[in-house]
Amino acid sequence: GISLKQEGISYIAGAELPCLIVNMVRGGPGLGGIQPAQSDYFQAVKGGGHGDYHCIVFAPASVQEMVDLTMHAFDVAEKYRMPVMMLGDGVLGQMMEPVVFPDPAPRDLPTPDWATNGARDGRATRLINSIYIKPDDLLRHNHKLQAKFKQAQVDEVRCETVNTEDADIVLVAYGTSARVCRSAMDRARSEGLRVGLVRPITVSPFPYQVIADVARTARAFLAVEMSMGQMVEDVKLGALGAAPVHFYGTPGGIVPTAAAIVEEARKIAKAEVGK
Repeated sequence: GISLKQEGISYIAGAELPCLIVNMVRGGPGLGGIQPAQSDYFQAVKGGGHGDYHCIVFAPASVQEMVDLTMHAFDVAEKYRMPVMMLGDGVLGQMMEPVVFPDPAPRDLPTPDWATNGARDGRATRLINSIYIKPDDLLRHNHKLQAKFKQAQVDEVRCETVNTEDADIVLVAYGTSARVCRSAMDRARSEGLRVGLVRPITVSPFPYQVIADVARTARAFLAVEMSMGQMVEDVKLGALGAAPVHFYGTPGGIVPTAAAIVEEARKIAKAEVGK
């Protein structure tokens, strides 16, 4: 589904149209399977279509968060006039949890000054397109798109940190993997391992500064993904060599277990911390 829509997403970004795309990731590549995975991270975060563009990407970890972030995502898409993606997986997509649907504040939204509405009021013509034949025009357009994303990098980054202040090993995970990592963190701490958790809520823009700040005191990171390793590259960019970044992944529709993550943390602690 999402793979077949990449040209359209690129067009939406180029035409500066707000939209929300929900992507519940399954295993791949090719036909793959229908089990949950996180192997579409590159496609969502780095751009699966052609050209220089970005999507703002939220990575919820609960049904409540899917509700809250979806309501917020529509506003973000309108604010930046760009595609926003909700990046989940098959576990979240089929999960049942209690949720509270907040009453949205009533708003009298004006018609956007860029929208086409028939021009019955005699206003100037408005065009929605993504084609710029003259290179100089396309150059300016690309700089405009990048400037909007740079502003999003300042204003829209969301991240949760848990027990990172004293942690030797810091797990980094999003979505379903983060839920498992939270259990693994609690189990590891009960065994005397100082383990913390960084959970990116926006994976685009990515919380690089949070990783950099944690890297000043952590002995090592362990990125956990339901893939062969994609987000781990962003963790490395954030750490900037201040702390080693390890990886544990379960591709093909397999959800990692807390026990396996704790075992990986033990190995890293033995190698990096000497415990």
